[in-house]
Amino acid sequence: MMNRRARAILWLDGSAACVAGVVVLALHDALARLHAFPPALVLFVGAANLAYASYSGSLAVLASLGRTPTRRAIDILVVANLAWIAVCAAILAATSRSASAFGLAHVGLEALFVGSLAVAEYRKVRPFARGPATNPAD
Repeated sequence: MMNRRARAILWLDGSAACVAGVVVLALHDALARLHAFPPALVLFVGAANLAYASYSGSLAVLASLGRTPTRRAIDILVVANLAWIAVCAAILAATSRSASAFGLAHVGLEALFVGSLAVAEYRKVRPFARGPATNPAD
């Protein structure tokens, strides 16, 4: 069974992604202007956050119901966070000349936040997940 801290990290991850997705989609026109991003890029970011929230949130719900997620499920979560850092880096590279300072700061800070979640989930959640003590790929 996962401890309270591990469950809290999962809830933080799922909740943050859900709130970000809903806010970004609800305010996409205003955010596109504020960030100086193409509206389609803002819609992509919002939709990606909601898709991610559905996965991370489902793990939080399972853990809270006493159904501990597997190590593989947590590994997927960590890899998804790391992949989002790469997406943020690509957004920064692609928009560095046209985006506003606010837009660049927002994406950069999102990458730092998601990276922190990846580390916390690997160190504090994964040890409580179901499955072998180590992965064959480790």
